This record gives sequence, structure tokens and C-alpha cells, in this order.
Amino acid sequence: MSDAEAGLRERVRAHLDRGAPWDACDAFREAEPCDDPEWLFLGALAHARAGAVSEAHALLDRAAGASGAECAALHGEILALRGRLWKDALHRSASGPSALAAAARARDEYRAAYALAREPFPGINAATLSMLLGEQEAARALAGEVEATLAARGVPLAGWDLLTAAEAALLRGDVAAARDRYAQAWAEAKHDTGRIASARRQLRLLARALPAAADMLPVLRASDVVAFTGHMIDAHDRPDPRFPAALEPAVAAALRERVAHWHAPAVFASAACGADILMLEAALDAGAEVNVVLPFPRDEFVRTSVAPGGEGWGKRFDTVLSRASRVILATTEGYLGDDVLYEYAALLVEGLATLRATQLETAPLLVAVLEPGSPAHTGGTRHAVERWRQAGGTADVIDLSALRAGRGAAGAARAAADAAKERASHSRRTLKSMLFADIAGYSRLRDEEVPRFQRIFWDLAARELAGADEPRLANTWGDAVFAVFDTPRQAAACALRLRDAMRTTDWRAAGLPETTAIRIALHAAPVFSGHDPVIGRENYFGAGVTRAARIEPVTPPGLVYASEAFAATLAAQDASWSLEYVGTLKLAKQYGESRLYRVEGR
Repeated sequence: MSDAEAGLRERVRAHLDRGAPWDACDAFREAEPCDDPEWLFLGALAHARAGAVSEAHALLDRAAGASGAECAALHGEILALRGRLWKDALHRSASGPSALAAAARARDEYRAAYALAREPFPGINAATLSMLLGEQEAARALAGEVEATLAARGVPLAGWDLLTAAEAALLRGDVAAARDRYAQAWAEAKHDTGRIASARRQLRLLARALPAAADMLPVLRASDVVAFTGHMIDAHDRPDPRFPAALEPAVAAALRERVAHWHAPAVFASAACGADILMLEAALDAGAEVNVVLPFPRDEFVRTSVAPGGEGWGKRFDTVLSRASRVILATTEGYLGDDVLYEYAALLVEGLATLRATQLETAPLLVAVLEPGSPAHTGGTRHAVERWRQAGGTADVIDLSALRAGRGAAGAARAAADAAKERASHSRRTLKSMLFADIAGYSRLRDEEVPRFQRIFWDLAARELAGADEPRLANTWGDAVFAVFDTPRQAAACALRLRDAMRTTDWRAAGLPETTAIRIALHAAPVFSGHDPVIGRENYFGAGVTRAARIEPVTPPGLVYASEAFAATLAAQDASWSLEYVGTLKLAKQYGESRLYRVEGR
């Protein structure tokens, strides 16, 4: 193995250890294709943890098909990872036949892996799944075997073995021993966020059969995932103070106090002068993973949102961005005075935090530096706090009015001035969700088949586009569908209805290929709108529409793919959707790359 190959494998493992499987998937794809079973297994593990089930199965198929002693040595691990994939299907299933079937498949894969070498890891999983299937005696007996195997090694428990022993004690009903072992495991691996997330996920699953499992979750404290929003520092010519420069030390101290209580935090924020940069500085100094979202290109953001704070903020901005784990550009288009771009960035901050919290088996927190009297204008801090709370999230608010002396009449005047500014502001772009779809293989239909296809397809599309989620705009041309929705939930629901209707249509009975399938792409972004005299109604256009069109050609037939922006805005509104990370893919027509997710139902 070359140094480069070894370095790449280490990168994949490091991403998995920090609970960032999507980055591990991207690092895996950087390598040249090869049939090394160990490398394929590592890729399958990354995709399994990212929720990319189909790709994980495909990689395991390749690993299992390899020859040689290396493949034979991995056989048990391949079986165990297969079990994990079926267990993940159980996580996604409600109670019922599908859940029982997934649990049984997972148990069988783990049992097969355990039978090979009596390793504790597949053994404890087989025991837990047996308990979930109501096989209590078998579960307890297998848990006892696992504990005996660990004890026979004659070494202190550590690592995954410690978590395995804790789970075995829980299955046997020894809650005190389980609690003690989980506490030891957390003390040893509290910064291994991937391991802790896996253990918490297992406990949530086991809690379906053993209520005591839920009591162990506080022992395994998860990483804190934080979305942040806050006001800019006052410009020197602001008539009435809201966040004056003199208040900076108090706000910084309040933020640092909160950061000090967080565990292995991952922070998502923008980087305007004032509260944003103070939050980023505090998080970075504490060793947090920091993700920065800019609403539009860097230079224009500095001009509109950093420079107004005065001298020194530009350098601090450059410093925090250079230290950030990731900088995300919400749109490559200019500001053009549209506050909706700030709103879009705020949704990405909230949605990306929600997605990350889901990966780490925790709930995200919103922290805000807020003037309570400020209006809830588009893209503003108060609007973000209200939206977060309406979605059922927890918000920790640092009240500027409580930190600032002498609010009185000046505060009322300031609120009135802000409200006037809000009324005067306008946005020429609005946040919309776009759906693009077409039929794979349409160009290969014969002329005599096309009229029959169009009649069926148009009727199908019209039916699925109608109803409660009816789009603002819908259009077809040939085999293509374009629709614009107000919310990502509407777009996602319509996309899955359209896909399912295509799947259940008897195309062979209509004299068409039975493989006829649709590919659907989703994207959310600020877009322009205006009256289109050609079609006689409102139409939508801009870079956001174009990007949605570029995702559709790289979507496999029969699936629904979405941009990271769509996944984040959907998660910000409703975290119950299944969003399976696909990876960073090159878009059509040389439109760059995009992180894409596969969308499935709730």
C-alpha cells in the first residue's frame, strides 16, 4: 500500500471517528477504483453510517465477491455490517410487519457472523434483535455468552468491548452494572462522537423492548450541535443603540460561558460583524467544529455585513473563516438588495445543524443574541428564533436589552425605526423549492409509442401535481416536468407521489417498456419571479432554477435526489424525512459539484 493510499484510509477513519460519515464518503470517492476488500469494506461502513444504504450494500457485494485470504478474514465483518444495514431499516420502520421482517433479517445476519468466530460485537447485536423480536430467553442467554467471552480474555474492558458489556448487562436485567459500564465507556471515548452516536442509536432501538435502555441515554452524553443567529454590531451612525460596541465584552463573555458547558460541539453560523463573529471566535477557541454559511459571495458579504462594524472586523472575519472546518456559500449570485438571501442562509444554518444532530443522535440547540423589541423581518434574528420555536426547537436567547443599560425611550424609538426600515425593505427574490423530472430512455421510444406515453404521462402528472401540495407553477414538455413550490415539504411530497405513481403504472399493458422510470431532482433557493406574457402567468427564473435542472440528469432512474440546500431547508422545517447522503457529484453541463441526498418518505 502506498503512502497516499494509507493517508486516504486514515482520512476516512478520522471522519468516521468524528461522526462525519458524509465527509468519509467523499474521501472514499477520491481514491482510484480498486477491488481491495478491506478498502471496499471501509467505504461500505462510511456509506452505512451516512445512511446511503443502497451504496453500502453494493460495496459489500464487491467486497464479498473478492478472492483471497483478506476477503475470508473480512467475512464476519461483512455479515455484521449487513446486519447493521437491516437494523438501520428497522430504525426507519414503524411497528408492523416491515419492522419485524427487518429485525429478523438483521438478527440472522448477526447470528451468522457470530457463528463464525464467537466475536462479541455480532453476538450482542443478535441478542438485542432477539429481544426486540420477543425472544427474551434467547436474548439473555446470548448476552450471557458474550459477557463470558469478554471475561475470559482476562483484560480490562475498553473501547467497543466496554459498550458491548454494558449492553449485555442491560439485556440480562442488571441495570446497575449497565449504568456503570456505560459511564466508563463515555469517560473513555467521550470525544469519539461517532462511537457515542452509535451507542445512543442502539439504546434508542433497544428502548422499544426495554424501557431501562432510555434511562442510559443521559449517561452517554452526545455532542452539542448548535445553530446560531444574532444581531450585527451597531454601525457608527446608528441613531439608536441596539448592539453598541461597548456591549461587545458582555456578549462575548455570555457566549464563552455557554460554549464552556458544551461537549464536543459542532457549531453552524454565519459570519457577520458582531454576534456571529463573537460566537465563531468562542467556538474555535474551545476546539469546536465550526461550519460557516455565507449568504452570497465573500467580497460582497464583507462589504454589506462585516465592514459596517468598523475597523478590525474584516481581519477577524478572515481569521475565523481560515480556521473553520467548512465554509458554505448559500448562493453564488449577488445580493442585489434582496434580504431573502439572508433568510436562505439562516435556513441552511438551521437545517444543516438539524441534519448533523440526527447523525450524532441528539437534538440541536439554537443560540441567539437578540434584541427582543426588534421586528421579525426577513432574514433577521427574531424571525429565526420564532421559526425555530414554532418547529418545536429549543432556543437559548441572550437578551441584549438585559445587557444594555438605559433602554427606555431610546429603545422604543429604535424599534420604531427598525419597523420603518422593515416596511421600506423589499425583496425581488423569494425562497422556492423546485422540482425537475424526466423519463429515462424517453428518446428511445418509437414514434408510434410516443402519443400513448404522453397521454398516460400527462394524466399521471396532472393527478399527482394537484391537491393540497399544488405548486405555484407546473409545466411539462415532452417527458419533462417542472414545478415550483412554496415549501420543501410540498415539493418532497409531490416528488415521492410522482415517483410512486410511475412505479405502480403498468407500462407493459400500455405497450411500453416495463422499465419506464422517472428521475426527479429537488432544489431550494432564492429565485426571481415575474409575469410571463408568453404563458400568461407568473414564472420563475434565476440561478436556483438552473441548478435544479442540472441535478436531474445525474439522478438515477426511479429515485429522488435533492441538493444539500434542499435537504437542509427541509430538515429545518421537518426533521422526520429520510435524507440519505449520496455524495458530492458533478452536475450536468459543467455546472460544478453539489452534495446530494436521496429523499425518501417519513
